[in-house]
Amino acid sequence: MKALILGANGSLGTALRIHLPTPNGGAWQVDSRGRDRCDLENAAHIERALDESEPDVVFNTAAYTNVDAAEDDADAAFRANALAPQVLALAVEKRGLKLVHYSTDFVFDGTLERPYDEFDVPHPQGVYARSKVAGEQLVARAARRDFVVRVGCLYGRAGRNFPSTILRRLKAGETVRAEKDRFGSPTWVMDVARVSSALAMTEHFGLYHATSQGETTWADYARFVCAELGLPGDRVQDAMLQGVLKAPRPTRAILDNRMLRLRGLDGFPDWKDAARAFIRDEAG
Repeated sequence: MKALILGANGSLGTALRIHLPTPNGGAWQVDSRGRDRCDLENAAHIERALDESEPDVVFNTAAYTNVDAAEDDADAAFRANALAPQVLALAVEKRGLKLVHYSTDFVFDGTLERPYDEFDVPHPQGVYARSKVAGEQLVARAARRDFVVRVGCLYGRAGRNFPSTILRRLKAGETVRAEKDRFGSPTWVMDVARVSSALAMTEHFGLYHATSQGETTWADYARFVCAELGLPGDRVQDAMLQGVLKAPRPTRAILDNRMLRLRGLDGFPDWKDAARAFIRDEAG
C-alpha cells in the first residue's frame, strides 16, 4: 500500500510518518509532504502531489488550528479547514483513491453529560469549530471513499499542544498552570496513527471518533504526569480559562468511539496508559 501524508510536519503527520512504514503499521510505502511541498489551498499543488505519489490512501492532517486567531480571520480558517479539504476530496475521488481526513472534538459544544458518539448532531461554538464541521460536510459530499476521523486533545512529538508542553516544562523544572474546568480525553498521536491506518485498510467508509478511553481535566492530567516523573504535585497550579480566551471551548467534549468499537477496530487505551507510553517514548 502507498500512502501520501499531507501536513506531514505536524504532530499527527509526524506520527503517521513514523508508524506507517513499520511492520506494525503495515509497512506502507510513504510519501510525506508539508505545506512547503503541497499547499492544500493551491489546487495545482494537490494535483501534482497526487500524480507524483500515486498513492492508494491520502492522509490529510493539514489544518488551521489557531482557535483564537480564527475568531479574527474566519475566511482563513474556512479556506484551510473547509474549502481546501473539499478540493482535495474532489481530486481524490476523481482518481478513485481513499481519503482519511481528520476533524476535532470541538464540533460539539460540550454540554452533553454522556460522551458524544458519531450520531450526535454537531453544535460548534467558535469559528474554528464551524470551519471544521464545514470541512467534514464538504469532504463527505465530494468523496465516496472517505474516512472522517474526529480526534481531540492530541499530544506527541512535534506538537505545540498543551499535554506535550506540560511534559516539556515539567522536565525543565518549571511550574505549570492547567485548566481545572475543562474535561477531555488526552490522546497520543501514535495511537491515532495506529488505529486510523488500520481503518484505512478497510472499506468501512464514514465518520469515526478516535480518542483515548476515559476523561480528565487538564490540571489532573498535569498532576498525573508529575507523579509519573516523580515530581511533587504542587508543581501544577489550577487555572480557570473559560471566558478568558477569545474563542469558546467545549467544557466537556468527550467522544465515544462507537463506530470503531462496532467495527472491531477500537484499539485505544485508557488515557493514563497512553500518557505512560508517551513519557517512555520521549525518554527513549
